[in-house]
Amino acid sequence: MIPSCHRGGPFDLLNQADTLLDTRPDSSFTLLKSLDSKSLSDEDNARYCLLMSAAMIKNSIPITSDSLINISLKFYNKHGDSINKAETYFYAGRVSQEMRDEKEAANYFLKAADYSEISKENKLKYLIYFYLGDLYFNQNLYDSSIKMQKKALQISKLLNDSSYITHALRSCALSYAGKKNMKMSLNYYNKALRYNKDTAMRIALFNEIGERYNNIGNCTLAIWYVNKAIELKPSTQSLFYCDIIKGNSYFILHKTDSAKYYYNKVLFSSNIYTRADSYYSLAKIAAIEGDYKHAFELMQVYNNYKDTIDSQTKSAAIIEMENIYQHGKSKEQIQQLILDKKEQTIRFYHWGLLTFALIIMSSGSFFIYRNNEKKRLLDKSRKLLEQENRLIMMRERDCRLREEFFRKLNNINKIPSLIFLDEKGEKNKKQEAEATTKISLTDREWEELIRNIDVAYDHFSERLKKAYPNLNNQEIRLCCLVKIKVARNDLANIFCITPQSIKTTKYRIKRDKMGINDREISLDNFLDNF
Repeated sequence: MIPSCHRGGPFDLLNQADTLLDTRPDSSFTLLKSLDSKSLSDEDNARYCLLMSAAMIKNSIPITSDSLINISLKFYNKHGDSINKAETYFYAGRVSQEMRDEKEAANYFLKAADYSEISKENKLKYLIYFYLGDLYFNQNLYDSSIKMQKKALQISKLLNDSSYITHALRSCALSYAGKKNMKMSLNYYNKALRYNKDTAMRIALFNEIGERYNNIGNCTLAIWYVNKAIELKPSTQSLFYCDIIKGNSYFILHKTDSAKYYYNKVLFSSNIYTRADSYYSLAKIAAIEGDYKHAFELMQVYNNYKDTIDSQTKSAAIIEMENIYQHGKSKEQIQQLILDKKEQTIRFYHWGLLTFALIIMSSGSFFIYRNNEKKRLLDKSRKLLEQENRLIMMRERDCRLREEFFRKLNNINKIPSLIFLDEKGEKNKKQEAEATTKISLTDREWEELIRNIDVAYDHFSERLKKAYPNLNNQEIRLCCLVKIKVARNDLANIFCITPQSIKTTKYRIKRDKMGINDREISLDNFLDNF
């Protein structure tokens, strides 16, 4: 903030509080509380109100009134320069956010942005656009959020502040994820990782990248990134976040035992939302496994958590209404409310008796509702199981179609482990007899084989080269054969090395060329999902 030109007395305290605001906001707030604002001039009182509003926000002190910031707005609108106005409108927006008035907050931020364009205060410009983008994001206005965050990003680069750059990049990534554009989202996440070295931020980025890979079904990479977060030794609550992402990954991979292991770990989280998600996911798994009774029990626990969450949300709404109601009330009105408390207490007892009677009357309806809810949940569980069976049948059909496709390729017949059943359902004995110990494929046959693999598996070799440019031609060929499940002995005969050397080569490719250090993930598993 712009320091006062005065010296001595309260003016020095204002300057000192201003200096401490960013680095030690608690000390700044203590200094401001020690001042008697009534003894200040109009100019310094306006500055005091602005500093106090900023200090309360930075110290996470609940704000239920905009009376302080309105004093600053009134003064600086008449007497302030563009910097004063930009700064005051910015904090007026932050106060409105604290009071949950997003519409008013957006209005103040936009005015702050207009005045900041005149000034050269880049740090203030960054904060205005960043918080405006954050407000748009919370309202699901992702395009507007991206526009504001890109402005913030441009300014953060002028400031050469890695923390500001990282936060703007991360916000862009979150907004693109909201638009379901995972490619752009991952692009911004990777940029954020390059700029930031802070451990806590890197843990958050790794976990969010894991979520994005789950969104696109690449669960292997999702688990890999979550493991990167775990290597940085996250806090207990962050570790629960890692666990639930891993649980989601294994659930998508249909590895329900592993998914249950991680979901059960999350049940010890102190975060009610995380626990509720875990119970819901465990209920789905139980339904898929046909244990409808356990699924119903888990869903009941989830519903209890959901009721608590809804109750908290309702309480928050009541508090918000109360804040707005109390805003602008005079002391006399508040005292009148206190005097009415006795009458309200009497009415409370009357309503309590009436409520008790209604509870007795509605008990029968409640049990009927629970019965119907149980039937509805069982029907939903059966439908989920049917959907899962249909998905398995579709995958089996795709597998048969690919086998039929490869059966027609001449160069496949040289590889014994890929000799498919003939029309009578038996091994082609002639082809099997002609297979020699050494399997020799010409360059033309290699080209044809890889071309057909790309057709069957969505440009597999091209995607592999793009994702891992360090792979040489021989390694690409090996990965293509692993993709179509050529046996290790056949791989050894093709590349003229021992089966043990094939195992070593595959491990080296996974670790050195692809950077995958998780021992639980083999090259075969990774390429199968790639």
